[in-house]
Amino acid sequence: MVIRRRVHRIRRRPKRFTRGMRQTLFLFLVFVFLLFLALGIRIYTLNRDNGDAYKKQVFSQQSYTNKVLSFRRGAIKDRNGTILAQSVRKFNLILEPRTILADAEVKAETLAKIAQYFAFDTSNIEKILAERPKSMYQHVDGLKELTRKQISEFQEEMKKNKKIQGVWFEEIFTREYPLDTIGANVIGFTSSENQGTYGVEGSYNDKLNGKNGREYGYFDANMDFQRTVKKAVNGNSVVLTLDANVQRIVEQQIKKYNRDVGAKNIGVLIMNPKNGEILAMASQNNYNLNEPRDLSLMYTQEEIAGMDEETTTKNLMEMWSNFCIAHDFEPGSTYKPFTVAAALDEGTVKDSDSFMCTGVKNVAGTEIHCAVRSGHNVVSLQKSLMESCNSALMKIGEDLGRAKFSKYNKIFGFGQRTGIDLPGESAGLIHTEEELNPVELATSSFGQTQTVTMVQMAAGFSSLINGGNYYQPHIVKEIQNENGAVVENTEPIVVKRTVSESASRLIRKYMKATVEEGTAKPAQVKGYSIGGKTGTAEKRPVTDEKYLVSFIGCVPAEDPQAVVYVIIDEPNVEDQAHSTYATEYASKIMKRIFPFLGIYSDAEETPAPSAEGGQPAENDPEPEDGKPAEGAPTEEE
Repeated sequence: MVIRRRVHRIRRRPKRFTRGMRQTLFLFLVFVFLLFLALGIRIYTLNRDNGDAYKKQVFSQQSYTNKVLSFRRGAIKDRNGTILAQSVRKFNLILEPRTILADAEVKAETLAKIAQYFAFDTSNIEKILAERPKSMYQHVDGLKELTRKQISEFQEEMKKNKKIQGVWFEEIFTREYPLDTIGANVIGFTSSENQGTYGVEGSYNDKLNGKNGREYGYFDANMDFQRTVKKAVNGNSVVLTLDANVQRIVEQQIKKYNRDVGAKNIGVLIMNPKNGEILAMASQNNYNLNEPRDLSLMYTQEEIAGMDEETTTKNLMEMWSNFCIAHDFEPGSTYKPFTVAAALDEGTVKDSDSFMCTGVKNVAGTEIHCAVRSGHNVVSLQKSLMESCNSALMKIGEDLGRAKFSKYNKIFGFGQRTGIDLPGESAGLIHTEEELNPVELATSSFGQTQTVTMVQMAAGFSSLINGGNYYQPHIVKEIQNENGAVVENTEPIVVKRTVSESASRLIRKYMKATVEEGTAKPAQVKGYSIGGKTGTAEKRPVTDEKYLVSFIGCVPAEDPQAVVYVIIDEPNVEDQAHSTYATEYASKIMKRIFPFLGIYSDAEETPAPSAEGGQPAENDPEPEDGKPAEGAPTEEE
């Protein structure tokens, strides 16, 4: 029997993933995804936290340059072009340790020449090379801010001696103040990062600063050096309204008064009433701009040694502040012309009016005395200012009324910042209309119980005697680019009208009479027509018997070209309550500054200022000695 085998053809069917296999694959893919996610997060955090450090490590292994090209901060000049602040080109010596350490002969020769040309102990360089062997950029303490003269011979040696390698000079600019202390509180100073602090340096920081450039360079695959330069943009220069000659004279006179007499503080402000330009501004708070943290001009070494950190900081801030704009005080009788001008324009008083002064006035049950306790008897409106009669001013203030008095307080700018282009201005403190009760109205009318700043008084007084135009005071005249071209002018800004031309004309007349025949006689300067008003303000508390004496005036009286405001806070004398101290002092200042302001007496035919080319004259004779005294002025010169 034949047995036939049936051969079955076996068909292979594709394998199917079981449920278990699918789960395993899924878990594997999730694991890979999470692994890459974790890696990505790690890369991100490393780049975020240490990216710059890793970049530097990579770049340090390459031949490249990446230099900052510093901008030059603009200069600050006075109105005549005298440099008050400037940025001077200096150089920092930069080491490339990796280049120097690549060859023993290079290292030896380079360090030897640095020691030779700079008289420098290279042990500090050895330390840098040991600590940063891979670096391509290292400063060296003691080899910073070098002058062109200091580095020129070394650079010549580098050209000849090819074994000097791994050294180059980084160009920087340092701030210098050629006149040291002149205008310190107006100019301000800068930090090492070119940031202005106080004064014009602070308020005009953005104008003075430019933008840094950068130089990129590297060796390509063919060892050709490729360079890209983005040039620095230099800052603009600022031209001030200040006159350095006048400023120097004022500061010299402040020092002299303190040496001869002394005072808690002295302030002097000189302003052009026709446009609001500040011509000089100074006080006792003075310092050397090149060493702004040196307190030695204000305090003895013993006093400085005894200061703790908090006291030192407080005293530095006080020294840096500008007294003429930051400090407020009760003005005293220099305020009286404002009260009279307001009453004239409101029609509550006329030029022909007269007043009775018995020496005391009862106001709402309070007795308020005149400076002359026995009284002035009958005084005209003009004589009320000439003789500085409190009783007459109280009557004028009473008739004006608190609503109108308050209105004119604001019109004249009291209790408000003037907007001068300097930082740190104070607003002062005046009574509101509701606070002007009879006693407050009476005392405010002659300049007590309200506080003002020097710049407020000068700006307001300028409007009183210039026809009624209130100009915003300003310290900057124009902005120039690095080539000297004017890119921005400061035009005079008439903010408002304060009084009428007729009231202004009468105030000028009264002020001239006050200097010629009244309490301001000691302010006279031979050959000049001067108008002005004295002030003697009793400070709080009155039991201390401390006074601030002052004088505010203008020249020529008929058509004023300059306003001069002087205050002496607590003169170091037994009896402080005499404005003579301020008027005599103002006279000494005025006769020295007028030629520099282009204001000459009738007797002068040829102007002859002692400084040339706008530079302060350091060899002027020392002003006369002499303590202020009461009484009629003494003819000098």
